Amino acid sequence: MTILTNIPTSSGGHLRTHRRRLKSLAFAPTLITLANLLCGFAAVHFALRAMYDLGAGISPHEVMTLQKPALERMLPSFMSVGASLVILGMILDCFDGLIARVTTSTTNFGGQLDSLADVITFGVAPATLMVAFMTSELAGSSIMPSPISEHALGRLTWVAAAIYVAMTAVRLARYNVEHAKADFDYRVFRGLPSPGAAAIMVGLVLFQDHLLLQEHSLAFGLRRGVVYATPFVAMASAFLMVSRIPYRRFHRTYLLGRQPFGQFLIVMAVVAVFLAFKVETLVVLTILYGLSGPLHWAVRFARGQRKTATAEPAAQGAPPFPRVGD
Repeated sequence: MTILTNIPTSSGGHLRTHRRRLKSLAFAPTLITLANLLCGFAAVHFALRAMYDLGAGISPHEVMTLQKPALERMLPSFMSVGASLVILGMILDCFDGLIARVTTSTTNFGGQLDSLADVITFGVAPATLMVAFMTSELAGSSIMPSPISEHALGRLTWVAAAIYVAMTAVRLARYNVEHAKADFDYRVFRGLPSPGAAAIMVGLVLFQDHLLLQEHSLAFGLRRGVVYATPFVAMASAFLMVSRIPYRRFHRTYLLGRQPFGQFLIVMAVVAVFLAFKVETLVVLTILYGLSGPLHWAVRFARGQRKTATAEPAAQGAPPFPRVGD
């Protein structure tokens, strides 16, 4: 009688096939991270292209950006194209970590590469887009963003962009160090995450391009307000990134796990509003997320102060030691 050995069972064969597929996907997170980095590089390119057109005396909105009328209505300038590439980088940044965990291919190399890509896509690219955006809005005046500008707003714009890039790098370096610790808290972000800060910056760029297509007086007033607010928003976002203020992880809080039915209805309502008013909804949501950390921290601090204030009178009225017979 012949005994057959080493014949894989059905379940064992499926398991080995599954492992081979996972190994074949192990390089995918690195490719996605590199695609994220290239999105940032392309966004910088389009920001520089917009400034090139300004230097040549060409209005950014007189150039056919993607050679398609439908895309031209959505992305009317090269700055809009660059801002959209940063948003694409955010989507890719969400998937590289997820795929790395699914394929069990998380490595220190991948984490370092991810942070390097994020410095470009969420640091350098939004800052360059901001400088291009301010150059476009202030074209024809003496206010030009530059460290040697003759006007305070021009110098402030350049300094705000430089601070934004520097704080993005600091935040990502700090995250790498803290992420390696055993007691790292995966439930919250400490400080505004760099994709969230980048979303605020590119949201302002897209909102400004959207306002340029509007002809009513309110749009003109909003445009001027966005121009003067942008450097201060950039600096506020930069310092929030390196703060210790906790921010909720959006997908863990609102998308994953069992959620209340009321919260599901709110998410559906937001999606419906976004489909009707894409740019406006994006700006409002990103700014609200940026403010959510400080507001939540302020509410907790006020509650803590109130509890301390109510506890002190009770402690002062109580005898320091219990007396016999009490």
